[in-house]
Amino acid sequence: MALPKVSTPTYELKIPSTGKKVSYRPFLVKEEKTLLTAVESGDSLSMTKAMQDIITSCTEGAVKVKDLSPFDLEYFFLQLRGRSVGESLALRTPRPTNFTDCCKEATEDDICEFNIDINDVSVDTSKVKSPEIPITDDIGVKLLFPQIETVQKYSSGIEGEDIKSENIFKLITECIDYIWDGDEIYKAKDSTKKELNEFLDSLSSGQFNKIKEFFESMPRLSHDVDWTCPKCEKSKTLTLTGIDAFFG
Repeated sequence: MALPKVSTPTYELKIPSTGKKVSYRPFLVKEEKTLLTAVESGDSLSMTKAMQDIITSCTEGAVKVKDLSPFDLEYFFLQLRGRSVGESLALRTPRPTNFTDCCKEATEDDICEFNIDINDVSVDTSKVKSPEIPITDDIGVKLLFPQIETVQKYSSGIEGEDIKSENIFKLITECIDYIWDGDEIYKAKDSTKKELNEFLDSLSSGQFNKIKEFFESMPRLSHDVDWTCPKCEKSKTLTLTGIDAFFG
């Protein structure tokens, strides 16, 4: 006799970078095993791969995870974790380095424990620069947020925090959507890397900095909490940034 199957609910969220609504289910025990194995490995690439695989499973392939930006992936997975395990997340965080003078008993080894509601965690896209960058009166470039795989080519971290300067140029080349000259549109996919590199090489430092500003304005998963000293109970605002801050 076949065993009964447990039904699972479905939820909906908006992808931060696009506003597109997607449906998903909570992850199951089999997927949690994948996550735990990745966490125990301590390897950033394994963790990213596990998050991608779990999102793919929980959306039944409706979301192309390779097309997600780093902050899309982190936000999606945090919300998925909330619906799967619980929306309250217990964290233990060391004393901030700039908060060691609140009392005589304060030490760098002090730990603050607190709970956060995952529903309160968001990605603020309001300060993102326009992806359409005018270079001259007639010429400009339209950029895309880097995809996870693009970032991982040049960085060991999910958010590209350790990309070397010589690789920033390569990453930007891969994030060009198109270049316009008046009414003429030149799609990056129809151009060679050599042609795109030559275009970027022809820019002045000021023009290239406008392009860099778009990537520097790329949002991150973040949330402010009050870190309370366990000795004197004074508080200081601490900003949790990136997925590691919530699961590290």
